[in-house]
Amino acid sequence: MKRIVLCLSLTLCLPTAFAGYSDGFITAGEYEFGVIWRSCQIPLIVDGGGADEISVRDNGCLIVKSTSKPLSLYHPVGGVYDILLFDGHLLYLDGVTELIRIAGNNATAVLKGGSINLINSMQFTEKTNSAPHIDLYCQPGWSWLDGDPMKGIQGNWINGSPFEIEFSNDPTYDPVYTNINVIIPEPAAVVLFGIGSILLRRKK
Repeated sequence: MKRIVLCLSLTLCLPTAFAGYSDGFITAGEYEFGVIWRSCQIPLIVDGGGADEISVRDNGCLIVKSTSKPLSLYHPVGGVYDILLFDGHLLYLDGVTELIRIAGNNATAVLKGGSINLINSMQFTEKTNSAPHIDLYCQPGWSWLDGDPMKGIQGNWINGSPFEIEFSNDPTYDPVYTNINVIIPEPAAVVLFGIGSILLRRKK
């Protein structure tokens, strides 16, 4: 009897002990719940899959190449709904996400594409006179939503696709816009980025 109980206990615990993302990938057809990632030497790569929440801690690294679509927490689920950076690092290339929250002194994000609805920043930049923690790469002609930096930002990513991101400001911290560094690459760099994108698509 004890052996049966032990076998049942191990069987029930296995799905939580060996999460589908333990190999460092969330790919097409995979959707995870309550993901926590702490490794920087081996980044977590989302490429076609999704999650309800990915929490990056202890200087862990997350790379979002693409996600499942459309963005939804309900059946059918899709996208990476929330990304929470607690002293973690994010490279966001494409996909769909509701919220990116950046917190912790060492948390950083590089945004180069995709559909991101909200950014929440729980960091100090003005008060500490530190550099912004969010690098946003886009084409010339970007602007603040309705001309108000407190509301959000809009424009075109490097690849020409449009974006419109609202800011969720926390009154305890400096406004989100003070934590964003808008980077407009030189024309030659944009051409190289385009060639790189074409080569990546061919490999797939």
